Amino acid sequence: MAVSSFSNEEVPPQHQVFINYRGEELRKSFLGFLVKAMRDANINVFTDEIEVKGRDLQSLFSRIEESRVAVAILSERYTESKWCLDELVKMKERIDQDKLVVIPIFYRLDANNCKRLEGPFGDNFRKLEREYRGEPEKIKKWKEALISIPQKIGLTSAGHR
Repeated sequence: MAVSSFSNEEVPPQHQVFINYRGEELRKSFLGFLVKAMRDANINVFTDEIEVKGRDLQSLFSRIEESRVAVAILSERYTESKWCLDELVKMKERIDQDKLVVIPIFYRLDANNCKRLEGPFGDNFRKLEREYRGEPEKIKKWKEALISIPQKIGLTSAGHR
C-alpha cells in the first residue's frame, strides 16, 4: 500500500488512517497486527488506545476530521458501544461530505448480519437502543451509519486472531 503524497498547498492530516473498533475484543489481537502492518508500511495510523474513556468524544471526532481514510472494524460486540457508534456516525457525516473514505472490516461477523442488524450484532444494538430510547434522533443516526457503512466494499476476517 502506498503512502499518500501531498502538494505544497495541502497540509497532510496528522493521522492518515483512523481506526474505529470495539476495544475489548480486538486490542490485543487483530488490531495489533493491523496497526503494526500499517506502520511497517509507513502509514500513519491513529487508534483511540491513548484517549481516556469517558472523555468527551470531541477529541476523537477531531482525529476523524484529520483523517482521509478510516477503517471500521465491525465485530459481534461492536454494537454494545455507544462510543463506537458515535464515531461511526461522525465517519458517515464525513463520507457524506466527500471528506473521508471508510473501509469496513467484518471481524468474525457476517456482513449481512451487520446490514440487517441480525444475530448477536443486532441483539447488542437492540439492547443499546432500549437504553437510549429517549434519544430517537441518536438511534436513527446510529442505524443509518450501521446500514450505510457495510454497503461499502469491505473485508471479512473470519478466523484470524
